[in-house]
Amino acid sequence: MQLKHRIITLTSTPQRLNIRENIDSRSTLSVQNIMTTGYAYLGNESVTTTVYGHKLYPAQSFTIEMATGDDLWAVGDSGVQVAIFIQDRE
Repeated sequence: MQLKHRIITLTSTPQRLNIRENIDSRSTLSVQNIMTTGYAYLGNESVTTTVYGHKLYPAQSFTIEMATGDDLWAVGDSGVQVAIFIQDRE
């Protein structure tokens, strides 16, 4: 098992939340909006602030099981930061 983490500052341009270029093993990925104001929006590579799969409110987190080849993308209100935590399980 390997653990990875980082903090990303979001913009209106979709950013891949994987720590590596691609998920190459089964992983659990957690995203936490670490701000007290502003929103993060999660989805595919076409995510926007109006078309998204999940909206993260301030201090809210989201966890998802990722398979090999999966990607999670995000955009956010200006300056919103998210903490990324990945646990590789293989």
